[in-house]
Amino acid sequence: MDEKKDNVTEFADTPEEDKETEKTSEVADRSSADTSAADTSVADTSVADTSADNKSAPDNETDDSAAEDDEDIYDDEEGDGEEDEDAEAERLEIKEKRRKDKRKKKTHGRLIFALIMVTLVISLAVLGAVAVITVSSEILGMGRSDTEFSVEIPENSGTEAIANILHSEGIIERPVIFRIYSKLKGADGTYIAGSHKLNPNMTYGDIIEALQKDAINPREFVNITFPEGIRLIDAAQKLEDAGVCDADEFVRVFNSTTFGFDFEKQVKSSSKKFYKMEGYFFPDTYQFYLEEDPKNVAKKVCKNFEYKVTPDMYGRMEDLGMTLDETITLASIVQAEASSSIDMKLVSSVFHNRLNNPDQFPLLQSDPTTNYVEEVIKPNLEIYSQSMCDAYDTYKGGGLPPGAICNPGIEAIQAVLYPRETDYYYFCSDLDTGEFFFATTLDEHEANLVKAHLVADSDE
Repeated sequence: MDEKKDNVTEFADTPEEDKETEKTSEVADRSSADTSAADTSVADTSVADTSADNKSAPDNETDDSAAEDDEDIYDDEEGDGEEDEDAEAERLEIKEKRRKDKRKKKTHGRLIFALIMVTLVISLAVLGAVAVITVSSEILGMGRSDTEFSVEIPENSGTEAIANILHSEGIIERPVIFRIYSKLKGADGTYIAGSHKLNPNMTYGDIIEALQKDAINPREFVNITFPEGIRLIDAAQKLEDAGVCDADEFVRVFNSTTFGFDFEKQVKSSSKKFYKMEGYFFPDTYQFYLEEDPKNVAKKVCKNFEYKVTPDMYGRMEDLGMTLDETITLASIVQAEASSSIDMKLVSSVFHNRLNNPDQFPLLQSDPTTNYVEEVIKPNLEIYSQSMCDAYDTYKGGGLPPGAICNPGIEAIQAVLYPRETDYYYFCSDLDTGEFFFATTLDEHEANLVKAHLVADSDE
């Protein structure tokens, strides 16, 4: 242990210019000393060397670089022995491996960068190609319908307003492109107000040319209000009475023509369904031209339904496990049974409870469905079908009818989507006052019939 202390003291007192000689002597001493003394001496020397290296090395050097420098020092100090040659070879091998690893990392990074750039270029090229195809198809009217429509351009309409009208009528799909095209062609301000015959498969050039020509004979228009709960056959008759179009022709076109609206895909045909589109003539105030093409009238009606039934409503239908047809059919019954929003929600709860408990209540038993059979289906059937009549009559057919019995408004639709939570299975109303009475049991219902003056009191 004294020898160890002397060596450390001697190393510490050695002048700066003799450090290299002392380091060589120190290495020789470590080689001849016992294992424990050598370990201690090496540890002390390493501490000293590390401190010296830290003071002289730049801040940006890594520990690996410092370790390499230390290895170089010791390799030089240990002479030309066989062990030195092996250590030198190993050190050179390690350095070479590190250089190769660095080259690989650089090459890998460059490859990744190149791949990113190639992917970006290809993506931009694809997007550009898609944009060109989309714009070209729009301008040329490719893949569009050839159905002709009368499009009314109001007085003093600018290009933006005209583009929006063309879009709303289904003539073009992208108003922005039309506005740009019109400006580039110098057509802005040249359009003539009035009614013009256009179809969706026309090119932008043809559309502009048609709008620059004198309009078709100016046409008068009429506003017609269709109330909630109106039947399709009655709505058609209002159109005819107002001079818009023939009632029978409208009913035929409305039930047989599709215009590409999303909701139309969910409206199903059935051998037991009387009018396919009963329920889809949304009650509202419409503006129609006199002597209008029934297709134009039907399209305007369908467009209004597409707008009024929102995505949130469709989401709620999914939550309830109901289709659009089922929702509109039940809403038509609710609409025919009640008039106020509160009563609609309670009536809706009765029908929902019955539909959810078919074993105990297989029949909805709604009087308006029977009335629809007697007043609409039977008088207008070309070939009588008892099975169709029974399917619509909820006193005979189980569950919902095959189709709607009238055209419900938004409150009736909302009542079906969001009914009151009740345990009611029966209801009735006073025909004179309109007051509703709801019941859970048959006994309660029979008592309510007396209250509603629908049956005589047995005690009287």
